[in-house]
Amino acid sequence: MSQALLRVLAGEIVAPPPLWFMRQAGRFLPEYRAVREKATFEQLLADSDLAAEVTLQPVRRFPKLDGAIIFCDILVILDALGCGVTFPEGGPRLTRTLDQIDPDQPLDERVFEPVQAAIRKVKAQLPEHVTMLGFAGAPWTLFAYGIEGKGSRNWTRAKTFLHTEPQKALPWLVRLAEAAARLLNLQIEAGAQAVQLFDTWAGELDLDDYRTLAMPPAALALQQVKGAPRIYFARTGYLPQRLVSLPCEGLSIPWQVPIQDAVHRFGRAKVLQGNLDPAALLAGKDIACRKARAIVDEMKDYPHIFNLGHGILPETDPEVLAAVIEEVKRV
Repeated sequence: MSQALLRVLAGEIVAPPPLWFMRQAGRFLPEYRAVREKATFEQLLADSDLAAEVTLQPVRRFPKLDGAIIFCDILVILDALGCGVTFPEGGPRLTRTLDQIDPDQPLDERVFEPVQAAIRKVKAQLPEHVTMLGFAGAPWTLFAYGIEGKGSRNWTRAKTFLHTEPQKALPWLVRLAEAAARLLNLQIEAGAQAVQLFDTWAGELDLDDYRTLAMPPAALALQQVKGAPRIYFARTGYLPQRLVSLPCEGLSIPWQVPIQDAVHRFGRAKVLQGNLDPAALLAGKDIACRKARAIVDEMKDYPHIFNLGHGILPETDPEVLAAVIEEVKRV
C-alpha cells in the first residue's frame, strides 16, 4: 500500500501528512469556471467526460494532492428516489418532496451510472500516489433537503417533520441510509479507494436529536459499505463521544472544533481528518499557512489527513491554496 492517504486510513503515521480538500473541484478554479461557461451544473453531473475533467483539474494544478474526490452532488440519491432534482441558479429544487413519495420507491440506479463511469475514467488517469475518493450524502442531510424541497436557512420543516411525523420520518431515514450505502458501494466497485459520507446539516440539529435521530441512520449506511475505508464528516459544533462507535475508519473534523479536542476525545480510535477553517484561505498566504502549520504540528504524533473543516469557498485564491499545500508538505 504505497498511497499515503490509504496508509493513514489504515492507522499509520505519515509525515508529511496526506492532504486533499473538500470542494477542491469547484468554482474557485478558473479552469472549472471555463467548463461551466459551456455547460450547466446538471450537464456536468450527467456527462461522465465532463465530470472526470473537473475532477482531474485540481490534481493537475496541485500535483502534491493525495486525493481526487469525484465530481458529483449529494442530491443524486434524491433524484434516484423520484424527487426530480434540478439545479437552477440559486440552489437545488425538488419537484416532489419525500413526504409525497412512498419510502419503498425503487432506487433508480441508472441515475448513478454517470458517476460510476466518471470514476473509472478518472482512475485511469490518476498519478500513482493519488487516491480515488467517492462520496455520498448522509441520511439526515438528504432527509433535510428531501422534506424542504430546496435549501434552507434553518430547516424548520424537516426538523418539525422528524418530531411530528416519526412514523413517516424514521422509515425514510432508513431508506436513505440504504440508498447512500448502495451509491458508495457502486462507487467502490467502479474504482473508488476510499469514501466519505457527508452530514452537512448535522449541526442544524441539537445534540440530543443528532445523537438519537441522525447518528443511527449514518451508522446504518456506513456499516453496509464494504471494500474501502470510510470517512464520516458531520458539520457540527460538537463531537459526541458516541462517534467513536461509528463503523468508519476516519472522522473529518469540522473547523468549529479544535482538532486537539478531537484527539483528546477519540485518541487513536479514529483517524482524524481536517480541519482548517475555509475562511482562513481568504486571509492570505501568511495567515493560512500559519494556521495550517499549527494543525500539522498538533497532529504529528497521530494518523492524520490534512483537509479543511468544510469545503473550499468560491472566492478562494488558488495561489493561497497552493501555498498551504507547500506548507503542509514541508518536512
